[in-house]
Amino acid sequence: MGLIPEGYRKSGKITSEVKSVVKSAVKPGVAYLEICDLVKREVESRGGRLAFPTGIGVNEVTAHYAPPNGVDSVFREGDLVKVDFGVHIDGYVTDTSVSVTYNPDYNLLLEATERSLDAAMAAARKDQRTGEIGREIHREAARFGFKTIENLTGHTVDRYIVHAGKSIPNLYMPGMQTLKKGEVFAIEPFLTFGTAAGYVIDGSSRTIFSIVARKKTGAQELDSFADMVWNERKTLPFTPQWYAADLGAKRAVELADRLVARKIARAYPTLVEASGNPVAQFEHTMALDEGGLVVLT
Repeated sequence: MGLIPEGYRKSGKITSEVKSVVKSAVKPGVAYLEICDLVKREVESRGGRLAFPTGIGVNEVTAHYAPPNGVDSVFREGDLVKVDFGVHIDGYVTDTSVSVTYNPDYNLLLEATERSLDAAMAAARKDQRTGEIGREIHREAARFGFKTIENLTGHTVDRYIVHAGKSIPNLYMPGMQTLKKGEVFAIEPFLTFGTAAGYVIDGSSRTIFSIVARKKTGAQELDSFADMVWNERKTLPFTPQWYAADLGAKRAVELADRLVARKIARAYPTLVEASGNPVAQFEHTMALDEGGLVVLT
């Protein structure tokens, strides 16, 4: 059996299969929401559940954007598209991302990002400091003339927790924690052009939330909403649009915002590259088992 719970292996298999479907489905003229619906449908048809709302990052939009219902945006010929999604089975989370473009100007950036992920995985082993993995990501990116996004990281995962206690940076950082046998973690290089700022800032929207505390507010509707989300998701992220059919889209957003104001939920702002440059991302979830590194996705 090894050290890794079977739930991770099962969710990883689903994640890997769905990623192949997604990669071929992202094309000019396809709607953002069509890809989100495709991910959900493909994951659930294989017996999994979404670990978090599917993120669609186009060009400088880098992370944490889950298109709300009613958005009619479609992919364009020149776009660089990132699809970030995760699967869980009984809380065992695997997380992945793929970048797709039909713009030849971005081909080398995508290649460098994939190779940075390969270099990182080659450096991932028991007792390795995560900053040393970041060094390999940064070194490979620089070899192609690109920058890494300095304030985004990979992360360990735990049951019902997408971002657990340890970070895996995309550049060298001293004094970081070490990886241990039995840990499950995601490595996700983000690369951009060498002339870019190389870091992300908060955008104007927030479409993803998670429950961070369990306490009653005394407001029946708000408490019922918090209970509904908790019973379905525990601490896993959600988007209010998942509850729009029951509550109405506007009301679901209002309730999520009120939970944030009461410090019962956290909001994740959409993150954008500070200088407006496009960003590529590739990601795998993996684990350190008895025999070494096991790529789950």
